Amino acid sequence: MPLPRFDRLPADTRAAILAVARTHFARDGKDAASFNQIIAEAGISKTSAYHYFDGKDDLFGAVLADAGGRTLTALGPWADVATEDELWKQVVAGTTRLVAHLREHPDDRAVLAERPRLDRESRSWIHRLVANGLHIGLIDPLPNVELITVATIGVFDALDTWALDHPSEPDHSVAGTLTLFLARLWNTPSRGEGAVV
Repeated sequence: MPLPRFDRLPADTRAAILAVARTHFARDGKDAASFNQIIAEAGISKTSAYHYFDGKDDLFGAVLADAGGRTLTALGPWADVATEDELWKQVVAGTTRLVAHLREHPDDRAVLAERPRLDRESRSWIHRLVANGLHIGLIDPLPNVELITVATIGVFDALDTWALDHPSEPDHSVAGTLTLFLARLWNTPSRGEGAVV
C-alpha cells in the first residue's frame, strides 16, 4: 500500500497518478508494466515516486485497492432485508451493477483480473449477505455456518474470475448463474434453474 506521503497529496493528484498507473497495468499487465514509464507519464520524479511507493508492487497494490473501491461502490452496500425475494433482488441488482461497471471500465476489469482473490471488503459484503440469509431462514445452516460462508465466498470468487475473463457475457446471465449456484449451495429451492429475479 502507498506510503503515508501519498495519502497527503491532494485527492486529484492521487487520482491522476493512479489513473496513469491503472492504464499501464491494464494494458501491459503487472509484471510487464514499467514503473519508470508510469512515473514519467504521471509527471513525478523517481525520488518523489519512492516517497509515495516502495516500488512497482506497492503502486500496483494502490491501483488494485482503488479499482476495488470503485467496484464496491458500484455493487453498493449490503442492506439487510426481511424476505427471500428481497434478498435475491438485492443480489441480482448488485451483480448487475457490478458487471455493468466492469464493462464500462475495462481498465478496472483488467487490473482486478490480476488479483489472487476477493479483497477483505468484498468478503465482508458476502459475510453480511450470508448472515442476513441465515437470519431470514433462506440459508440452511447445516452442516456448518462457517463452511457455508467460506463456500459462498468461493462461489463469488469463482464467478468474479469467470466474469472478468468474459466481459461480453450478458448481465442477466452472470446474475442468473450466481443465483443458481447460491441456491444450490444454500439448499434453497426458491430460485430454480438459473432464474433471474
